[in-house]
Amino acid sequence: MINRKKKFLQSANELVQHLNEKLDKDVGYPDQPSWGYAFSYLLAKQSDSIEFKELAEKSVMHLRRQDNSHPNYSWEFVVFALQKLKKQSRLDKMDVLDGYHEKGTRMFNWFLLRNINKIFCGQFSAFDKYKLYIGLFLFQNKDGLILDEFKTRSLQYHAFCLFILAHIIEKQPDNKILKKHFLEGVKCAISYILEDGSAIYIGRGQEQIFGYGSLIYALEFCHSRIEKLDERILNKLVDKVTSLQREDGSYPLVLRTRQPEDNDVCFKSNHPDGWYGYNTLYDYQPFLGYCLFMAGTFK
Repeated sequence: MINRKKKFLQSANELVQHLNEKLDKDVGYPDQPSWGYAFSYLLAKQSDSIEFKELAEKSVMHLRRQDNSHPNYSWEFVVFALQKLKKQSRLDKMDVLDGYHEKGTRMFNWFLLRNINKIFCGQFSAFDKYKLYIGLFLFQNKDGLILDEFKTRSLQYHAFCLFILAHIIEKQPDNKILKKHFLEGVKCAISYILEDGSAIYIGRGQEQIFGYGSLIYALEFCHSRIEKLDERILNKLVDKVTSLQREDGSYPLVLRTRQPEDNDVCFKSNHPDGWYGYNTLYDYQPFLGYCLFMAGTFK
């Protein structure tokens, strides 16, 4: 277990060094993210080391420069990152960005994000709680898989839903209903993990680091806070992910050993295999870094 925690923290530190090098003070990241500046800020504020501090200063500066009046501004992710920092007493004064906002995307993972954000902001009502329970009843299969849309399986978005549920449970530790749904989802996710550690190979976002980061966070949270899991499985998962980190600290967006991605690719210029139009390295790498770092700190 200690060895696994060290792997998480070492990988996260190397990824922060890479992101700090890539984030230019004047122009930002090479490929402009949607919510990646917010998550870079969240990740970077978790430590006081030099690279983390530099990344935090640059990321919050570019976050403030983004056009948050645009109808596609990813409020749910930005609010999550800033409110998480606020709860950790690490948020600098944000003015207009502080508080609850939403874009309103209908996918179930966005619905869950709005719920944790309302909890963070003190706006979670009894009606919201009722809708959350109904949503989980409707979108979670009998085998524990959480669907992002009806009749659509995605192991990545199942994992991200578990990531959000872990944060909700952290704020509501006595909620037995949520814990039941979460544990069913965890056991379902574990049942899909192969001997080589592959775990995100069905549906939208196959083998993407967004899903792997979410799954690592959710399983380590469960193992530390709720119910012990098979450490052999947890070790397989971290070994699979960290084995594909490059020497410069970066990660490919899609994890694969055969014909791996080139460095610094983007959808618009390169159309890499396994990417969608909304994918950018600089949303998903900071998110992965946050998941790895926090997984390394769970007691």
